[in-house]
Amino acid sequence: MTAIRLAILIVAALAVAQVNEWKPLDQLIAAGIVLLIITYLWSRQSVRSIAMTRRSSDRGQVGNLVSDQITIENRGRLGKLWLEVRDQSSLPGHNSSRVVNVRGRTRTEWGTQSICSRRGRFQFGPVSLRSGDPFGLFSIRMPVLSTVDVLVYPAVVDLPWFALPASTLSGGPVPDRRTQMSTPMVTGIRDYVQGDAYNRISWTATARLSRLMVKEFDIDPTSDVWLILDLDHQYRAYAYDHQETFAGGGDSTAIEQWLDSTEEYAVTVAASIARSCLNQGRGVGMIATGAHYEVIQAENSDRTYIKVLEALSVVSADGYRPLAEVLVAESRRFNRNSSLIVITSSTDPNWIEALTMITSRRVQASVVFIDRSSFDEANDGSNVLERLKNTRVRTYELNYGDLLANVLRST
Repeated sequence: MTAIRLAILIVAALAVAQVNEWKPLDQLIAAGIVLLIITYLWSRQSVRSIAMTRRSSDRGQVGNLVSDQITIENRGRLGKLWLEVRDQSSLPGHNSSRVVNVRGRTRTEWGTQSICSRRGRFQFGPVSLRSGDPFGLFSIRMPVLSTVDVLVYPAVVDLPWFALPASTLSGGPVPDRRTQMSTPMVTGIRDYVQGDAYNRISWTATARLSRLMVKEFDIDPTSDVWLILDLDHQYRAYAYDHQETFAGGGDSTAIEQWLDSTEEYAVTVAASIARSCLNQGRGVGMIATGAHYEVIQAENSDRTYIKVLEALSVVSADGYRPLAEVLVAESRRFNRNSSLIVITSSTDPNWIEALTMITSRRVQASVVFIDRSSFDEANDGSNVLERLKNTRVRTYELNYGDLLANVLRST
């Protein structure tokens, strides 16, 4: 029975009592009024003196777990018989909602772990607290607006057999390009300056010269690898029955089980190749052609890898620039001292001509072609694959359900 129904019943009883002058009915009316007042005051204090704190992961990765811990503290003397904590987090599949009982001057806490099934930027929270009186006549809700942002990186697959495109490094002296990072290219020593990292100190030179000396480094002359991630909206395709037709066998731990579109495959391929390049000592740059055109300069550092992951976390296949146009516009970045890897599902053959023009300048290139027909039979990429076979560009054909490590390997 709600408070409104009880109030209507009291009014009706009051009307009947005025006509019949029945004393027990007057007592029942008085009890109902007292009950309304008590339960109203009870409900008003049921969410008072309540404080909530939240400690959650701010980074995650597709296929991995993120943790979320909520603490509810009752700072009042009276206990809260029931308190509904309703979580409104935007992370798919995550729910920390719970009904708790918190005694006076105590706290209760619980943790939730959720597996990340989607890359992107999400929030833990906000939360709303709801409670009331023991009879359920009144209900009161209090929003808690504090939120925690969580960035979910794309999945990354180990590619132990992936062969990077070879490039030709020009002869002659290595260009004098000093770097703040430690590299194998030690070019000299100098006097220590306040602020220099201690791991750059040359202790042998320091002992010999009786003063602190630090090493100077040049950038390693290993060639850079550029990733072109084609995010043209026209060539995006989804596997709508993806849980039923995943072709990765019975391996429930396979990263590919989370990938249900050409967009997700392309992003995962880009992240995986970037890590493979950096592990092999190559600098990595990336161009992503979504609606927000993203360019990350080639560099060999952990910072570059984080930049790539952060960019890939939020990109979407919503671009409008054809891949052929991108290759022509960005061709100035590529020379025989760099390598190029194109990741696309585009069935427009014009981009192959643009790529051939680039490779004619002795730029080594590879293509990861994601066949849309394996996601949606209405799309056919056989024409592009046939034309790629007539070029000298190494091509990896990737179909829905394929395990990336098996496809992206030297042949």
